[in-house]
Amino acid sequence: MKPSSKQKEIVETPGNLVVTASAGTGKTYTMVNKIAKEIDDNRTHKVIAAITFTKKAAREIRDRLSVDISQHFIGTNNSFVIEEVIKPFMKDVYGADFDLDMGTDYSVKVDNFRDAIEKIRSDGILCSYKDKDKNFIFDLAQKIVEKSSACRLYLQAKYFKLYIDEYQDCDKEMDKFFMYLCDELNIEIFIVGDEKQSIYMWRGAYPEAFKHILSKPNFKAMFMGDNFRSCQQIQNYSNLLFEKTRNLYKPMENTDNIVLLSATETSWAAEVLANVDPNKKSALLRFANRRAEEGASELTTKGLDYVYIPQTPIANITTGTAWLYTAIAKYLILEKYSVHDLLSEMPVDENGSSKMVSTVEDLLIKIEKNIDNRQCFDGYIKELAKYLGYDTQSDHIDKLFETISDSHFHVAFESDKYDHVAITFHSAKGLEFEQVIVFAEDYPLSDVASIYNHYVAVTRAKSKLIIVKLNNDNATSFLINLQKIFSESSHSIEDVVLI
Repeated sequence: MKPSSKQKEIVETPGNLVVTASAGTGKTYTMVNKIAKEIDDNRTHKVIAAITFTKKAAREIRDRLSVDISQHFIGTNNSFVIEEVIKPFMKDVYGADFDLDMGTDYSVKVDNFRDAIEKIRSDGILCSYKDKDKNFIFDLAQKIVEKSSACRLYLQAKYFKLYIDEYQDCDKEMDKFFMYLCDELNIEIFIVGDEKQSIYMWRGAYPEAFKHILSKPNFKAMFMGDNFRSCQQIQNYSNLLFEKTRNLYKPMENTDNIVLLSATETSWAAEVLANVDPNKKSALLRFANRRAEEGASELTTKGLDYVYIPQTPIANITTGTAWLYTAIAKYLILEKYSVHDLLSEMPVDENGSSKMVSTVEDLLIKIEKNIDNRQCFDGYIKELAKYLGYDTQSDHIDKLFETISDSHFHVAFESDKYDHVAITFHSAKGLEFEQVIVFAEDYPLSDVASIYNHYVAVTRAKSKLIIVKLNNDNATSFLINLQKIFSESSHSIEDVVLI
C-alpha cells in the first residue's frame, strides 16, 4: 500500500496532532508509518509509547513496525499507567506499605477511592469502581503523577512522544491523565480516533473528550476521510449519517450495493439469501448474542451455512492472567498452535530460552493429558501460571475448563476459516467483510449512541450491505429517523438504498 497525500502529510507533521480517521481510512497503517519515521528521526535517548485499548491492537502495531522497538513501550492504556506510574511510584506517594507486588482483578468492585487503596494494601489487587463511569486505575495514576515529582521527572526523561489509538473510547479519567502529560509535562502526543465509532459509552467512554481536543490551541487537527474499504455507495450511506462527513457524498446512479428488505419473522432469511453471494464472505451482525445465534440457525435452515461465533467463558476474565487462559485454550483446541505461539503472546517481551520452551511444553502436554482429571488439570494449570509468573483463580480455571470442554465455544478460536458468520456488532469492530447483514430494529437511531453503533456496523461492509426491516416499533423508528437524518442534507433514503 502506498500512502495517500493526506497520510503522508500526517506522517510528516510534527508536534501535537489529533487525527479524525473515519472507518476504513487506513488509521493503523498511518499511525505505524508515523511511529517508524519519528523513531528513525529521534536523536536522543528518549523513547515512544504506542498506547491501545487491546493487546490485539498493540500486537498488530508491534508486528507491523520494521524499526527496532525493543526499548519502546507498545501496550494497552492500563498497562502503561500500571507499569510506568502506579507500580514504581505508588510508594513515593502512599508510603512503604505499597512497596509490594500488585496484580489486577477488575472483577473486584469497590465503592470509592479509599476502599480501592485499602484493597491494594491488604491484597495487592488493583481493582475497579462499581460505578462503570469512573476509572480507578487512571484516577490513581493521576494522583500519583501530580504528587510525585520523581514520577514526573521519570516520564519527562524517558518519553519524547505518546501515540494513542481509538481515543474516542477514552473515559474522562484517561483523558485527564493524557492531557496532563501533554499540557503540564510537555510530552508530545499523537491522537487518532473517530467519535462516530464510539460504541462503549455504556461503560464510561467519553467521545466529547476527543471532540474537545480538536479545538485545543496546542494541537493541530487533521481529517482522514478517504475510505479504502467500502464501495462508494456504502461510503455515501455512512457519510450521510453525520454532518461532518456529508460533504464527502458522491452521487451514484446504481444503488444495488445496499438493500433494504421489508420482511417478516418467517421470510427474512430466505429474502436475505436471495441477495447474498454465497461465494463471498458475509457476516450477520446483531446487537445481542442470542439474536446472532438464532439468526445463524435460521439462515442455515434456509440453505447457507452460517456459523455463530459465541463469546467464550474466558472472554470475561480481566486479570493479568487472562492472556494465559486464552493461550492455553488455543493450544488445546487449535491443531497448529504451538508452545512458541503461546510464549509469543506473553504481555512482556520474553526471549524464550530453550529451558523455558521445554518446561512450558512439558506442562502443556500434562494439561492436555489430564483434561479428564480435574484435580490434575487444575494443578498443572496453576504450575504453568506460577512458572511464568502469574496468579490463578479457581473460578477462572473453571471458565477455562468450560471453554475447552464445550465444543460449542471452539469456533471462537478459528472464526477466520468460516465464510459466513454471525456475531455481535461489538465483536465486529476492527473487522471487515465483503457482505454485511444488519437488522433495523437493533438501531432505532433515536440517540447518538445508536447512530454510532449503526455506523460501526455498516462500515464493516466492503461491497454489500443488507438491512432487514421487520414489522416492529424499533424498526419503524429506524426508518423514520434515517429519513430525518438524510433529509438534513437534502437526501432521501432512496438516493443510497435499494428498497
